[in-house]
Amino acid sequence: MKIRLILLVVWFIVVFFLLVECVPAIKEAVIFATTVKPETFTELYFEDHLSLPNKVILFKENNFRFTIHNLENKDMVYIYEVYIDLNREKQMIDKNSVLIKNNEYKTITEDFTITVPTQRVKAVINLIGKNQQIHFWMAEE
Repeated sequence: MKIRLILLVVWFIVVFFLLVECVPAIKEAVIFATTVKPETFTELYFEDHLSLPNKVILFKENNFRFTIHNLENKDMVYIYEVYIDLNREKQMIDKNSVLIKNNEYKTITEDFTITVPTQRVKAVINLIGKNQQIHFWMAEE
């Protein structure tokens, strides 16, 4: 009885491997079900978010820092733009690209001056091609 059971198990294993090797859809399903793919993403955040500029003061130079952290499991070139949304008009501060190796990060400092009177301004950092952005608001003093 034990020999029969062992032969039956061996037969199922052989048939399984033959199916996997001969039928591409089954092979794909087995690979998909048994392969762990690491999660990939990019972190985009402000450094020291509590000290971001919050008041609109004309002709005063402001600055802030943001960080891009590459967790995509490969080296990445990030294209980013930094702009002020002033009454629904983009005033470009910077547009650039940066190469960041896997699992490394880059902190970028941006300086800007508001020269047009306004009650409220939004500063935006946009990672182009990643559908990812962060922003903060500044209000009239």
